[in-house]
Amino acid sequence: MLGENAIVLENNDATHEIIHTTAALIRAAQFVGILDIVPAYTSIAVLFDLLQNDVNELITYIENIKAIQTAIHSNSVLHHIPVDYEKGLDWEEVIQITGLTKSEIIQKHTAATYRVEMMGFVPGFIYLSGMSEHLHCPRKKNPRVRIPAGAVGIGGVQTGIYALESPGGWQIIGQTDVTLFDVKAVPPNRLNVGDRVRFVKNP
Repeated sequence: MLGENAIVLENNDATHEIIHTTAALIRAAQFVGILDIVPAYTSIAVLFDLLQNDVNELITYIENIKAIQTAIHSNSVLHHIPVDYEKGLDWEEVIQITGLTKSEIIQKHTAATYRVEMMGFVPGFIYLSGMSEHLHCPRKKNPRVRIPAGAVGIGGVQTGIYALESPGGWQIIGQTDVTLFDVKAVPPNRLNVGDRVRFVKNP
């Protein structure tokens, strides 16, 4: 347990599918008092209301979740995100690192189906797995003070989207005009962990 109102499940060997399926199983149990279920790369945080929830019952269920035979799959949504690749800020560097042409990079970036693995480091930032190994690029040695909202970048083995204007060190290859984080909306995030993403070249 982490604090009095949270349980953290950690498994460094877990695959993303295991993490999301486990989160779905916990969600499907509909325990009274669960406030949120937050899957990350190799862990899941379960936040609950102590006044409403039987903690021991919840822990027992989680400990025995592998024995549950019902197959429940997370309800992921496929999002098509248009990207203007002409607004990329780091094409020269990305081309040099990958050894590919701009057209080849765009083709590979739009060919994959990505999964939303995590949200952070600032509100709405989207970490996506599934990028071609041919596009792997290290983060910039000198991060920018300002990256515009909607910027699509590459950071190591991942691609990601800056939902809000912020500092950052990812290699920027394009920009989307889709609003991905709206503080006035409920929920504020357009995408959720477990959702799938396809990038579409626009124009």
